[in-house]
Amino acid sequence: MNSPARIWAERTLLAFALVMIVVVYFYVTTPGLRDLIRPHHCLFFQATGLLCPACGGTRAIGHLLNGHLQLALKSNALAVFSLPLIFYGTLSAFRLVFDRSFNPSDIRINPFWLWIIPVVIVIFWITRNLSYFSFLSPI
Repeated sequence: MNSPARIWAERTLLAFALVMIVVVYFYVTTPGLRDLIRPHHCLFFQATGLLCPACGGTRAIGHLLNGHLQLALKSNALAVFSLPLIFYGTLSAFRLVFDRSFNPSDIRINPFWLWIIPVVIVIFWITRNLSYFSFLSPI
């Protein structure tokens, strides 16, 4: 019998896959869309001129994959330090969908982390836009 958590995870994974297919389709087939969305700049940055918490994240992962830890941390330290958490969440989601013996109640998350993670993201977001903390701006 499928639990509500498993059904929710399956539907979310399917919806994400469909959205990604549509996005890739329009990105590939629409002329000028690549010029509209400049590489290395997010839509939030284009609209406001402020850095979002994810700005520089793609470059950080690229630098990390090439073995340049210092450049990865300079591009986006939050992205680098959040990789283990993202990996754990992705692994749990895939186990929930594909491993029928996996019980969703096996995932134990301390409520402290549900509060501290958004707080850290907001603090990082605010401080990287202040001139005193310019070292948090991506390269």
